[in-house]
Order: sequence, then structure tokens, then C-alpha cells
Amino acid sequence: MTPLYAVRTTGIVCRVGCGSRRPNPENVVWVTHLDEALAAGFRPCKRCRPDDVHPQEAFRDSVVSQARDYLRLGVGVADTAARLHVSERHLRRLVRQHTGLSPRELIG
Repeated sequence: MTPLYAVRTTGIVCRVGCGSRRPNPENVVWVTHLDEALAAGFRPCKRCRPDDVHPQEAFRDSVVSQARDYLRLGVGVADTAARLHVSERHLRRLVRQHTGLSPRELIG
């Protein structure tokens, strides 16, 4: 879960790292869930879109899903990584983050 902050003066809730202008610290309210901020009357930022799936999470989900399919077809880890245009090490890292398993354990 990406940390979120809401800005009292603008009424907007953003992800940490949003490219928008930094608010004054006294105007920031830290929130743990978007629902909490929405209930308090804040709206999602149109720039970082905290109400949408984070791009890194979407990428990881897509790569792991495709990797699972390739691995089940008997394609090796190195070839799977090449087909998905990521390094073998990065593929192993993404699968471990998403499932807690190695690529070989994933299909076993």
C-alpha cells in the first residue's frame, strides 16, 4: 500500500512522491487508506491518481501473470525473462515479491 497524504487547504489526497507542488507541512494530514480521506471530504489528485492502481503494481501483476503462463508451458526462466523484456534477476524478484515463491516453485 502506497502512503497517502491529504492537504487541508486544497482538499486533495495524493500519493507520497506525487509530482505536484509540495504543501506546507502544517496543512498535511497523513492517511493510511484512500477511503479514510474520501470520507473526510478529500478528493483524489488528478496527477498521481491514488484511486487507481499504482503503475508499478500493474507492471508487476502483468509480468508475473505472463511469466506464470510461459513457465507452465515449459519455457525456462531465462527465456521467459527475455520474452517479457526484463532481466532474469528482475523476473525472479518480481515473482518473489508478488507470490513469495521462486519462479520454479510457482509452477510446481
